Amino acid sequence: MSFKQARAAVIITLLIGVGFSALQILWDLHGERNQIDRTVNQVLSTVRESATQAAYGLDETLAERVVSGLFEYEPIYQALLRDDFGNVLAKQQRQQASSSLNWLTSMMFGDNQHYEIPLTIGDSGDLVGYLEIDVDTGLIAAGFINRSAMILASGLVRNFLLGIALTVFFYIALTKPLLRLVHSLRQVDPASPATTKVDIPSNHSTDELGLLAQSANGLLMEIDDNLWRLREAEQNLRERESRLRGIMQNVADGILSIDSDCQILQCNPACLQLLHLPEDTELVGHSLYDYIVDASQLNLAQVLEKNERDGDSFRPVLDRSIELVLRCADGSKIRVAAVFRPMQFEENLLYTVVFHDVTAQRRYEERLVYMANHDPLTDLPNRSMLELSLRNALTDFREKGSGDKTEVVPLLTATALLFIDLDRFKLVNDSLGHDFGDLLLKEVANRLRGVIRRSDTLGRLGGDEFLIIIPHLNETQEAANLGQTVLEAFSPAFEIRGRQLFVSPSIGIALSPADGDDFATLMRNADAAMYSAKARGGGTYHFFTKMMNESAAARLAMENDLRDAIKREQFEVYYQPKIHLSTGRLSGLEALLRWNRPGRGFVSPMQFIPIAEETGLIGKIGEWVLRRVCQQIIEWDHQGVTPVVVAVNLSTRQLIEGRITETISNILQETGVPPSRLVLEITETVMMQGMNRAVAILSEIRRLGVQIAIDDFGTGYSSLTYLKRLPINSIKIDRSFIRDITTDPDDAAITNTIIMMGRNLGLRVIAEGVETTDQLEFLRAHDCDEIQGFLISEPRPPAEIAALMEQLEQA
Repeated sequence: MSFKQARAAVIITLLIGVGFSALQILWDLHGERNQIDRTVNQVLSTVRESATQAAYGLDETLAERVVSGLFEYEPIYQALLRDDFGNVLAKQQRQQASSSLNWLTSMMFGDNQHYEIPLTIGDSGDLVGYLEIDVDTGLIAAGFINRSAMILASGLVRNFLLGIALTVFFYIALTKPLLRLVHSLRQVDPASPATTKVDIPSNHSTDELGLLAQSANGLLMEIDDNLWRLREAEQNLRERESRLRGIMQNVADGILSIDSDCQILQCNPACLQLLHLPEDTELVGHSLYDYIVDASQLNLAQVLEKNERDGDSFRPVLDRSIELVLRCADGSKIRVAAVFRPMQFEENLLYTVVFHDVTAQRRYEERLVYMANHDPLTDLPNRSMLELSLRNALTDFREKGSGDKTEVVPLLTATALLFIDLDRFKLVNDSLGHDFGDLLLKEVANRLRGVIRRSDTLGRLGGDEFLIIIPHLNETQEAANLGQTVLEAFSPAFEIRGRQLFVSPSIGIALSPADGDDFATLMRNADAAMYSAKARGGGTYHFFTKMMNESAAARLAMENDLRDAIKREQFEVYYQPKIHLSTGRLSGLEALLRWNRPGRGFVSPMQFIPIAEETGLIGKIGEWVLRRVCQQIIEWDHQGVTPVVVAVNLSTRQLIEGRITETISNILQETGVPPSRLVLEITETVMMQGMNRAVAILSEIRRLGVQIAIDDFGTGYSSLTYLKRLPINSIKIDRSFIRDITTDPDDAAITNTIIMMGRNLGLRVIAEGVETTDQLEFLRAHDCDEIQGFLISEPRPPAEIAALMEQLEQA
C-alpha cells in the first residue's frame, strides 16, 4: 500500500507540474507568434517607401538595395519585389537552416510564413507593385523551444521532489500504523477470535485509527459468540440432514426440491435413475423445465392454487398430482405422476416434488386402446375406430348446420364414404398363400395412405375391404376425384417377394346426408355401390343410387340360388361350332355354360359368372362343366358323331387355385377322353397373377396333351413377351374388334395385326362374334384360320349338335 501511495503521490505531482508548465508554454507560444508578426511588419515598414519608389520608377538598382537590406533580418530567407504587372524587379534568397526539431517548429509555427504587402502611391492609393518575403520559422522558434524545455524540465524536477516528500510524510503518519493494525488482525485465530486482541497504535488512541482498532476488538468478541451458537446449530442440522438423506437415498420414487421458477435445489438418487443419468450427475442448479418434453405441461401458477397469507401464518394448498413427460439423458421419454407440495422456507416459496414412473402402465393402457381401435396387420383404424370417426364427422356437420341459419354454407354434402374392395384378392390369397395375401394387403394400405388428405380417415374393415372417410366435403366431385386417384394408385404392379401382381379395386361411394346420416346406413349403401362397381368388371368406382339396394337384394338372392343350382345341377352346356375358313369344314366346338334358373328361365353368364368368381363358386362350377363336356364327348363318340375338338373356358381363379392339373387329369382318366380332343381357353388376366406361375401351370397342362387357347385376345394384358413364353396353340380375337371390322379402320388394323402376329408365331387365329358375310369375307381375305359366331350358328344344346355338325359338313 505504501508503494502504491508513493507512486500515486509522485505521479499526481508530476502531472500537476507538467500541466502548469504546459499552460505557461502555450501562453508563451501565443506571445511568440504575435511577436514574429510585429517584427516582420516593422521590418517591412522601414523599407516600404523605398520599395514603392523602386516599383513606381521600375528602378531595379534601388529594388536590389531594398531586397538586400531585408536580408539583414536573419529569419528572412527569400525576398521579392515586383511591379504591378507582375514583373520581378529584384529577388534574393538563401538556404534555410536545417534542424532535427523542424517537425516541432512546423507543428508550433507552421512550415514557413509568407508575407506580401501591396505598394501604393499618392492619396489615390494607386497600386505600383508588391513586396513579398518568406520567413524561416525554424530560426525564430529555436530560442523559444530552448526556453520551453528549460521551463518543463525545472517543473518536473520540482514536482518530483514534492512527490517524494509527500510519500515520506504519508508513510510515517498513516501507512506504518495501518501495517501494525493489519499485523495484529492476521494473528487472530479464526476458530477462536476472542483470544486475540488488536493492538492500538501509539499516539493514535483518540483518532480514527484508534477507533478502528477498538471496533475490531468488539467485532471479534461478537464473532466468537456467534461461532459457538452456529456450531451447535450445525450439529443439530447435520443430524437432521443425515436422517433425511437416509430416507431420500432409499426411496424408490424421485424426490426434488424446486423453487417457484422450477430451479432444482435438491434431488435424490432415484431422480438420476429415472432420468438415466450417471450417479455423479449434479442436477442442482438446473431447471426442471430442461427435462420436461412439453414445458406448457407445467405451469405452477395454474397447477397449484394460489397460496394465501394471513398475517405471518402460511397455509399451503393440498397435494396435487399431475402427469408429465420427461426427457431422459439417452433421448428416451418417460411418463411420471408428479405430486407437488408447497412449503415456505424463510421468505421463499419452495416445492417438494415426488415423481412416480408410470411409463409402463401408460404404455400398456395406450397399447390396449390402440389395439382395440386399429387393425394389427395394416396398422390402420379398424371398424370401431372408423365408426367413431364417421360419427364425429357427422356430428360436426350437424352442429354447423344448427348454427346461424343466415350464414351461407358452401357444403353440398357433409361426408363421403369410399368402400374399397380388392378384385380377385381371394384368388391371390388362396393360390399364393395367406402370408402372401397379408403382404399384399400391407402394400395396398401403404398406397392408400399416399393418396388421402390429412383430414381424411383410412381404415380396414377386414379381409380385403378398406374404407376412406372424407369429412368437410365441398362438392361431390371431390369424392369422384379421390376415387379416380385410388384407381390410378393401383395401376403399377405390386412387387411381393419377387412377384408382380396387378390388383384393381372396386369402389363404392356413399354421400351424407343424401345417402344416410348414420354409420350403418352409409356402410350398407357404400357396400351396394361397391358391388355395382364390381358387377361392371371391377377396377372402377360407382356412386350409390337407391336402385342399388334392390340390386343388392337381387344379387344376394342370385348368390343363394347359384349355390342351390350347384347342388341340384341346374346348369346346362350349350355348344357353338367353329369352322375353317379355308375349307368351310367344322373345326371344333366351344362349350358355353347356361343356367336355367327355376321360375326365371335362363340367366345370362354375364350376370352369374362374376358372382361365382367373387364367392369362389367358380371352382365347383368349372369342374362340373369340364366333367360334363368330357362325358358329352364320349356320348357323341358312342352315337357315331364325327370326333371333334371341344373348347372349355377356364377362369383365372380356377386355374390358379387348387390343383387344376390334377383335376383335369383325373377327369380325362375317368371319362376316357383323349387329351387332344380338349382345348382349354384362358383369358389374358392370368398374367396378372405372375408370369412364372402361369407358365408353370399351363406347361403342366400341355404335358397332359391338352391344347390351350388365349380367349378375348387384345382386351387385357396383351404382350408379345407372354405370347412367346406361354405354351399355347391358338388365340381368339375378341368380338369387340370383329363387330366394326368393316367400318372402323382401327378395328380392321388391330385384327389384321393379330392375324399376322399369330401366323408368325405359329399359332392358329380364331375370330369370334362373326355375324355378317362382310366380316367373314374380310377375315378370309386376311387369312384368318377359323371363325365362330351367329353367322355360322348360335349356341345349341347337345341334342341338336349332331344334326348341326352333319349340316355343316354337307354345306
